[in-house]
Amino acid sequence: MIFKLEFEDRTEYAQAKNEQDLSENYEAEFGDFKEAKKVEEISEEEAKLIMLRNPEFNENDPDDMEEFSLYDAVCGDMFCIVASTEWT
Repeated sequence: MIFKLEFEDRTEYAQAKNEQDLSENYEAEFGDFKEAKKVEEISEEEAKLIMLRNPEFNENDPDDMEEFSLYDAVCGDMFCIVASTEWT
């Protein structure tokens, strides 16, 4: 599943098995899950429309992409942060 987490100072996208898995793992790793103003599940269709920019894009690497969809960045259901506005 794909989730959007809105904090006062950032927005993050994460993948997790379910919302409980998200909250437990996020809290264990970062400790501020309770500070999220809003947590919502993102559908696959919506994830395909959300474009992410690669701040470390290397134009000399033919396999590197400057922009790709959130859907393309998600791989499975193990907890991880897929994108964040803090990374820009």
